[in-house]
Amino acid sequence: MAGNLWGADVAQLRTLAQQFGKTSDSLLQQSTQLSNQINNNPAWKGQDAVTFRADWNSSHRALIQRTALALQQESKKLLTQAEQQEKASTAGSAGTSGPTGGSTPWGPDWLADSNSPFREGWDKYNGVLGLKTVPWGIRDITQFAGRYGDEVAEAWRAGDRAGALAMIKDKELWEMAARQDTLRGFFSGTPELLSGKFGDLAQTARGADAAELSKLGKFGLNSAGHLLGVVGVGLDGLDTANAIREGETGDAIRSGVKTALGIASFAPPPVGVTCMVISGAWAAVELIPGASDAIDATFDGFGNWTEDTTKNIGDGVKDFFGW
Repeated sequence: MAGNLWGADVAQLRTLAQQFGKTSDSLLQQSTQLSNQINNNPAWKGQDAVTFRADWNSSHRALIQRTALALQQESKKLLTQAEQQEKASTAGSAGTSGPTGGSTPWGPDWLADSNSPFREGWDKYNGVLGLKTVPWGIRDITQFAGRYGDEVAEAWRAGDRAGALAMIKDKELWEMAARQDTLRGFFSGTPELLSGKFGDLAQTARGADAAELSKLGKFGLNSAGHLLGVVGVGLDGLDTANAIREGETGDAIRSGVKTALGIASFAPPPVGVTCMVISGAWAAVELIPGASDAIDATFDGFGNWTEDTTKNIGDGVKDFFGW
């Protein structure tokens, strides 16, 4: 390497990161294999088996997954440190290589780093918002079904498939069902204020008699809510891009799914309402201690499986054509 090397040895950092990553993958694979053997072994019966299975599924497996996730996170940090160390040690040299796995993420640390105070606060905000909005989204669905479900079913049975689907996608019917929901009107306020949907707050609080006022002011009054939604989609998109840049398939899939759900939440009902409920439930579940780690471990395992499957398919194609 050109120039003098100061600080940690870059090659050793990357070797250690690779070892951490392989150990993490091995732990996740062993956890899956052990779970299959423990939970699907008909020969092991009795109270001891029941007790151990309960302990395994509630704590032992979660501990292994958290350990694997911690190793994976440290692997990423080591790769980032190696990249930074290499740049610092070769400062002033003529050429540098392009971005590789473990390269510095796009965006400032307070945005790109999932452990930054801003991102941790944003995740908590979304979790609390999910606790508020998911019940309302589910109630909107049940209210629509209760008021117009029979008409939709009748049109469908009569063979008018297009008419039934048109009713399901009619935004005005969804808004009318929400305005006629007396319980929603009585408890309106917190969800709309928390999400910045001040137009929905005015419309729900004043009822159907304020329909014209709501039509005029709803977009402008809801602009804060739209902006917050766009910010959420942008952050998930940034996470997806950085995960792809760093070669983290599992993280890319997880963030990509979040991005897709966020975009789809802007769609008219029932698609938008359904995606809002799923996104909100996901964010709320991640408030539970250990739940976020378990979700990350699941996506990391799926990402590893995807990478292995893709590699095996590629190797098979090469062998078939003799490449």
